[in-house]
Amino acid sequence: MRENKAKGKSQPTEQDFSGVLELVEQLAAILERTDLTEVRIRENELEVQVSRHPGSPSKYENLPLQPVETSIAVSPQSLPVEDVDIAEGEQVENIFINAPMPSRFYRAPGPDEPPFVAVGDVVSLGEPVAVLEVMKTYNPVEAPFSCEILEILVEDGDAVEYNQPLFRIKQQ
Repeated sequence: MRENKAKGKSQPTEQDFSGVLELVEQLAAILERTDLTEVRIRENELEVQVSRHPGSPSKYENLPLQPVETSIAVSPQSLPVEDVDIAEGEQVENIFINAPMPSRFYRAPGPDEPPFVAVGDVVSLGEPVAVLEVMKTYNPVEAPFSCEILEILVEDGDAVEYNQPLFRIKQQ
């Protein structure tokens, strides 16, 4: 609880938890839109965990409160991939890797590093093709199967919505 120090006295004041409640609602919305079972955010001394399954958060109670880089592993089964009808005689397959959550899209692991993939690259199952940032948490986007990158549909640093196509790919 914050304390207001005026005239040498410490008087407790009420905390405004509306920001925390909004955060919980946003995390719950992410769980509803994805196949994730748990989302946990930690910033300084505040830690918020939202889970689909009721359970004891005891496994987190003794963790040190320090900044940590967190990632969400997205299995190929849970990664949204979209098939689009192919016109008769058309050679190109339209399969997309879609964003599994609203976030910010980054093509490279860091600002001064090369992009994960470029058009024409062939990637293997589980190989990272981009990262998505949600509230300073970086989540890898992995190839759902061996594929060739035909087109990158989002600019580096763009905000993306749930299920928005990120890459047009061709399965190998």
